[in-house]
Amino acid sequence: MTVQLIIMATRRPDSDDDYTAYAEVAVPIMVAAGGTFTGRYGRIDDLAGEDGPEAVAIMEFEDEAAVRAAITSPEYEAVVPDRDKAFERFNIILAAAPPAA
Repeated sequence: MTVQLIIMATRRPDSDDDYTAYAEVAVPIMVAAGGTFTGRYGRIDDLAGEDGPEAVAIMEFEDEAAVRAAITSPEYEAVVPDRDKAFERFNIILAAAPPAA
């Protein structure tokens, strides 16, 4: 069953170097695990709630195990400090469509 990795993030001001260090490693890890981007979006406005994320990215993977293996890999864990410096908020959500009735 395919799954979606949904990232909702807000970058810190002046975090370009940390963002670049994170993205240059994290994106290839996700792609190597079979992830394909299905969407990248920037926030226009908060229509309900407040302080929504600046950006949302969605990747599709073959299965949950592929996502979990990528996220817990030593290579990914090595760039988590860069991620934490680059973003004020960074949420990773694993999602799947409900089974057909």
